[in-house]
Amino acid sequence: MSDKIQKNILWALLDKYERSSFFRDEKQPTRRILLKLYDGGKSDFPYYDIEKSERRISVNRAVVELAELDLLSFEWMKGERDHIIAKVWLNTDRLEFAYEIAERKSKSDVVDEICLELLDMHEQVSAPWLKTFFHDAYTEVSKRRSIASSIPADKEERNNLFKVFSAIDNMNNIELTERVFSLLCFGDSKKFERVARSRTISILRKYFECDDDTRDEDILRQVGIVKYPEQFEFCGKVSLVIKTEVVDFAYLRFGSSISISDLVRGDLVISPYVKRILTIENRANYIEYIQKNKADDELVLYHAGQYSPSKKLFFLAIKERMPEGSIWEHWGDIDYGGFTMLARLRREVLNEIKPFRMDTSELVNYKHLTASITMQYAEKLRSLITKQELQDCYDCINYLIENKVRLEQESMLVESAD
Repeated sequence: MSDKIQKNILWALLDKYERSSFFRDEKQPTRRILLKLYDGGKSDFPYYDIEKSERRISVNRAVVELAELDLLSFEWMKGERDHIIAKVWLNTDRLEFAYEIAERKSKSDVVDEICLELLDMHEQVSAPWLKTFFHDAYTEVSKRRSIASSIPADKEERNNLFKVFSAIDNMNNIELTERVFSLLCFGDSKKFERVARSRTISILRKYFECDDDTRDEDILRQVGIVKYPEQFEFCGKVSLVIKTEVVDFAYLRFGSSISISDLVRGDLVISPYVKRILTIENRANYIEYIQKNKADDELVLYHAGQYSPSKKLFFLAIKERMPEGSIWEHWGDIDYGGFTMLARLRREVLNEIKPFRMDTSELVNYKHLTASITMQYAEKLRSLITKQELQDCYDCINYLIENKVRLEQESMLVESAD
């Protein structure tokens, strides 16, 4: 029993030491690393209950034995010598021995181990966002001498997370369902969900552009992890040539879809009569548009949220086959998410993509249907002003910030009031 109490006391003292600025700054402590065992009915070590003599005596014995090993010093409560201990403090000159007796790896050793792991992962991965993540994590851990919130302290949990990121890095623009991805990582179709999904999503939210209310499955889609195989929806004069066969989608007046598997095994052909390509973020707007507004010389693509690597290949295939003289426009929410999607399309697909119905006049026209935003959200919008891809949208973004509003695309389905 005494050995267990000794270890618990040492763990409590070492916890306090590792939370101190002396540990973080790697300096010799200039004040005591101290626990108050009894302070007017309060205690930093709750097991020490003076009303329970067996506990009091066993803790007193453990403290005296640790003091004899020169691992700590202590002080009796005034007038209660050999009865009640008031405080104990760590002998920081004997830290290495304290860790040994406590059977605990020092936080310094753990931090050094994690730093080496992060540097190793930084060298292994190639995706820019993963490079940035591991650089940021290493910088935080090494500077603060503390484990970053995004990095699990438990080695097995860290290994699980690193397996996930290595697998994502090696996917090479392919698309996998969550269950298949989990099998790839762990040989277990449900383990990803159990041990790493939540932390992975939290990290992706930080390193990928997304709105506050972006669904978890939409976050994972950006790295190619999907619930179901994705279908690319569109409407217009497009055909797919597979060997000697031609699939003509032009006759399907109210839309078609194609999978990445069919896309890569065939050759996409866009009619030379197509003069305008339009991507639409929201499904309701997409359906409404192709049913009521689409012109014969338009090719309309359903964009959905932030797109996956496979949908990026679809967009790039459209770009490569755009008829000469045609234009590409994008219609999305007039908010942070909508503008980050436009910026990403311009950055990754075609710089000349123009915004459609994403300007100040729409905000004025649908003023009664705008939603208010928080100061925090306004700060996120302000970060868009630094993006060169959005220079022509600065006036609209500034209007959102100054008036603290946003406009969802579905609102435009409502007839505007004169």
